[in-house]
Amino acid sequence: MKVYKLYVRDEYLEMIKSGKKKIEVRVAYPQLRGIQSKDKILFNNLIPAEVVSVKSYETFRQVLREEPIKQIFPDEPSFERALKRFHELYPKWKENRYGVIAIKFRLLKPKSKGEGQ
Repeated sequence: MKVYKLYVRDEYLEMIKSGKKKIEVRVAYPQLRGIQSKDKILFNNLIPAEVVSVKSYETFRQVLREEPIKQIFPDEPSFERALKRFHELYPKWKENRYGVIAIKFRLLKPKSKGEGQ
């Protein structure tokens, strides 16, 4: 089991915290290629989560066709708007070079100070 630190914009962090965002989509950089079920994610060093599953895709367009957009972007943009958001975050050459991964996750309860000692 590995821990991955992922950083998201504040608006997406709020969606994660609320439990509405359940899938994080990223360019499949080499450092993320090994991520798998049961690994942990720490979003913005604040929000712990556990990886449920990981799927690889060639493009963001493919992700949006196969995964529920509402779990990626809970504010429910159109298909084209969701695609535009990805391309605002990542240049097209990165998508083409590395491919894309969709990480399904579930929130974990943060450990209270007394636990685990």
